Amino acid sequence: MITQQELKELVTYDPDTGLMHWKKRTSKHIKKPSSLKGWNTKYAYNALKLIDGKGYLFASINYKQYRLHRLAWLYVYGEWPNIIDHMNGVKTDNRLCNLRNTTHQGNHLNQKRNSKNTSGVTGVYLNKKSGIWCAQMKFNGKTYHIGSSKSFFEAVCMRKSEERKLGFSTRHGEADVK
Repeated sequence: MITQQELKELVTYDPDTGLMHWKKRTSKHIKKPSSLKGWNTKYAYNALKLIDGKGYLFASINYKQYRLHRLAWLYVYGEWPNIIDHMNGVKTDNRLCNLRNTTHQGNHLNQKRNSKNTSGVTGVYLNKKSGIWCAQMKFNGKTYHIGSSKSFFEAVCMRKSEERKLGFSTRHGEADVK
């Protein structure tokens, strides 16, 4: 794993914009001195902007891939985070004010709507046999039945009320943000 000192020798990070750029390299950073000029000509001062298969920005440093939101945290705080949550849901927005170090459960409180959701509201579904709307919640690894109603609106209110009590993000369950 790269250290904060090594990272700061290789890149710059602007916490206000969330952008990271390669620094000009010296012979200290390159194993083959003959490739130094070529590296600096091609990469020095360029933004790190590769996107992985899950939509996160990443960079390859010393033959290891790192997601930039984790590197941003290391760059500023000098320690590796547990799980980084992009508070606004935009995976490429690595401004420091948009990142928070959290737990798996904390990250779950800010997740987008599941693509398999059919009601449009996370945790609310129609019981097809009874025709009743049900509100449920998964919390700390367990699924809880909150209540049910003939009214979709009431089921949504039950679910949203429970989310507020448990500290869910106001954007929890929104459609995917691009």
